[in-house]
Amino acid sequence: MPPKLLAFDLDGTLLTSDKKLSKANRDALVDMAAHGSLVTFASGRLGSSMMRVAAGLDIDLAMLTLNGAAVYSGHVDKKHLVYQAPLAGSYADQLISFAQGRDFALNYYIDDRLYAIKNPMTARWIDLYYQQTRTDYVFLDDFGSFTGRSPSKVIFVGAPNTIDEMEEAFRAQWDGEIYICRTWDHYLEFLSPQANKGKGLRALATALGVDLADVVAFGDAENDIPMLKACGMGVAMQNAPDPVKEAADYVSEWTNDEDGVAKEWERLKAL
Repeated sequence: MPPKLLAFDLDGTLLTSDKKLSKANRDALVDMAAHGSLVTFASGRLGSSMMRVAAGLDIDLAMLTLNGAAVYSGHVDKKHLVYQAPLAGSYADQLISFAQGRDFALNYYIDDRLYAIKNPMTARWIDLYYQQTRTDYVFLDDFGSFTGRSPSKVIFVGAPNTIDEMEEAFRAQWDGEIYICRTWDHYLEFLSPQANKGKGLRALATALGVDLADVVAFGDAENDIPMLKACGMGVAMQNAPDPVKEAADYVSEWTNDEDGVAKEWERLKAL
């Protein structure tokens, strides 16, 4: 019997390395819905960016957006919002202060929008993030108007060696206080400790009355581990690093560039 809910990370899992949804994977999503399974996208992206991936898919979709900081039982609107866990403003304010004048970009997510300051020092990192996600920015002169507010999350986008150094420093400073994760070599994400894909998936399942034993999740990166552990079956893509594979119940023999999701769906149907 097909799972009641299937959750998919996007980048590195459902999408190819050039950020495309292949025909085979698209057809598989439609077939999942036809078999009565609820398809769920689970990404660090904004809902608006995730909806672009869903363009042309005439199926019901649930959305775990922003690494589980905002979860929707349907399309991204307040009517379908079932869970949210913003980052406390005190942490966000410290991150903004730290980022000033440094060689990386700070992405600030609030109210399903992405804000940043674009200047000669941050421009290349903003351009890199846009190329990877096609997420539209709202540019500011400064973050003064956001002082004390609680964003869904904050991301630093920069050179991998710079991100490595900041990850080590902030984990030492805030270990256990907030959720810090890497979703790519160039990204360091800061979220509420109540915001990750595992907590988001649990909240969605509870809202829909679905037993987590009837949920299958697919992922390839560190931020997918809580989701892979939370569900009945966690599937790691072949292109996932070893820590993700070790956290999964099953490792696909196929990568995201080999229609791995579509091939695993055929295997699941046969179980």
